[in-house]
This record gives sequence, structure tokens and C-alpha cells, in this order.
Amino acid sequence: MSKIVVIGAGPAGCSAGYHLARSGHQVTLIDKESFPRDKICGDGVSLQSVQALFTMGIYPQDIKGKVSEFAPINGLVLGVSNGNYHIQTTQLEGYCIPRFVFDNLLYERAINAGCVPLTQSVTNIDRHHQALYNDFDYIIDARGVYAGEANAIAIRAYWSIKLEDFPEAYLSLAQIYFDKTLGVNGYGWIFPADIKAGLVKLNVGVGVWIDEYQKMNTNIIRLFDQFVQRNETTKELLSKIVSKQKPKAYPLATALKGNRVSYGKLLKIGDAANLTDPLTGEGIANAIESGLHVTQAINMSTSQELAAENWQRLYETCFEEDIRAALRIKSFRKYSFMNNMLLWLMKRNHRFSEQVTYAIVGSVPYNELLPSLKH
Repeated sequence: MSKIVVIGAGPAGCSAGYHLARSGHQVTLIDKESFPRDKICGDGVSLQSVQALFTMGIYPQDIKGKVSEFAPINGLVLGVSNGNYHIQTTQLEGYCIPRFVFDNLLYERAINAGCVPLTQSVTNIDRHHQALYNDFDYIIDARGVYAGEANAIAIRAYWSIKLEDFPEAYLSLAQIYFDKTLGVNGYGWIFPADIKAGLVKLNVGVGVWIDEYQKMNTNIIRLFDQFVQRNETTKELLSKIVSKQKPKAYPLATALKGNRVSYGKLLKIGDAANLTDPLTGEGIANAIESGLHVTQAINMSTSQELAAENWQRLYETCFEEDIRAALRIKSFRKYSFMNNMLLWLMKRNHRFSEQVTYAIVGSVPYNELLPSLKH
């Protein structure tokens, strides 16, 4: 078996560490921070992510009993800030959970599988190149967005609202709103993060793509404020806020076409491989799945060269087709009327509405959704 270092203990790194250790490899799992540690994000765990977690033996019913904050998500509100929207419920359930708690659960899973933990900052692999290459057979780069190509930026804040002041029908719905001030591909969201002691905790945020953001002559905090003031739902909630936290921004490394993920014995996964969904910004599912597939690449290979080839091949087989479909859908949205047309079609065709909703939450591949969008 091989001696392997996994650099970065987010979902991708913990998934790789778990599967590699379970396969009998000697795994060192490095992160620059000690756990539990917080990570700024939308807190949503999609249906695709729920299913990916099964490969690590992590199930929603197990998580519910271990965490103090948890909100089930079984539907989607998709709309635009002028008040036009559509609601679609789902039979399957995702959830929201603070990353402080979620990432620690994955980290514990990896350590219990046999990974040796090490707290160390490896911001520049080239600087540690010789030591890493001398000491390990494989280097798994799971350092996240800063090791990939950051091409989007998001910002989120937590609001608390009295339970009686929040629509009961929306307590288990993820709300996503298109807003032209955020660019043709930008969007805002409102996710229920927890319900406790008569209060609803909400994760409220916006995401924009950097190529559009650079043309806006503004900053991300101002964009967040503009969305809150323009959106019909957030405007109504503003006067009912009991408490709120200051917004925090974070970068995203969304998917790229023709991406290279293998560099000899260095194999990139998760955000370091730009595997975040280019439409929704959801990165957990592909991160966890990439940890599983890079393990398969190593396990099926008789040499480091073959492992690199196999991981590149698995990346292209398991991710590339859906990434290309998502990027094509993203290109359709350059036309400003597309968002309202999408909502118009969803309201009139239940089957189409289900397909779009399940694609957004990760249960329908984009390459299956694409033909229905063309017609």
C-alpha cells in the first residue's frame, strides 16, 4: 500500500482521507487549522451531497442527533426580485447545517478511519515540493478554492426572525432569487438554518461571477445591501429582524471546461480542481465524490503515472460531461428574459418544474435537463 498525504481537510480532503485509509493506505491528513473550525458558506447540503455522504457512512438521521443546529430542506422557491416566483417541493430532503459542525463530522470520520492528523500550513506546495515528494508516494491537493481558480464570489449573513413573523410554508424551503443587479448569472438566497426557541435563523446571501463583478464598479457588500433592499421577501423581513450578524464574503472556484487535475504524483480534488457547480455554487457533492474517485484511481493503478492518467480519466468521465452541460445552461442565461421565461415554463409544466428543481438540488444531471431547455 502507498504512503499518501492529503493537504486540506475540508469535504474533499476528508473524503479522500477516509476512502484511502479504509483501503489500507498510510494517510497523513494535513490542515492549516485545528478542528472544529468554521468556514463561511451557504450552509446548504443538497440532495446530491446527501447521497454522496452515504459513501462515507454519514446519514441525515445520524447527523440530526449530533448537532445543535439543523434545518430540513424539502423544496425550492425560485424567483426574481420583482416578486415573480415559483414553488416546487421535493420528495427527497436536503438540509442546512453550520459548516463549523458539518466539516468536523467529516474530519472525525476520516480520523476514525485511520488518517493521521497534522496541523500545518501548506499554502505553497512548490515551496514544500522536495520534502513532500521525498516522503510520500502521492500528494492529494485538497486545499480548496485558493489552490484552484477563483472565478466567483459570495457573501452571507445570519438573520434571526421570530417564528410567528416568518411564513410557515417557507420553513423548509430554500429560496433562490435572480436579480439583474447581480449580473446575468448572479443570484441571492434565503436558507432556513435553524428553528429554535421561537426563532428562525436564516442564512441570507448573494453570489456573483467575477467576470461580471469586475464590470459593476461596486463591492460585494453593496451588492448584498442592494439585493436586500430590492427583493420583495427580504424587504418584508428587514423590519422583523431580531438579531443579525455582519455579512462575510468568500471566494468560489466554480467548474471549468477541459480542466487538468493530475500533475504526476500530485492529484487535485474538490475546489482545488474547480469542481464547484458553475450554476449554483454548490461544492460539497463533487468534493466528496472526487475524494472517492481519486481513491479509485490510486487503487486500480500499478504505478504513479497510471494513477495520474486514471484520475484524469475518471474526472473527465464522472464530472466533465455534466460540467459542460451546466456551462451551456449558464451561457443561455446571458439573455435577460431567460429567468422569467424559465419561471413561466415551470408554472405551466409540472414535469419541467420538477426537472429544473431536482437539477438545482443535484438529483437530475444537467445533461439530462439540457434537452428540455432547448425545446
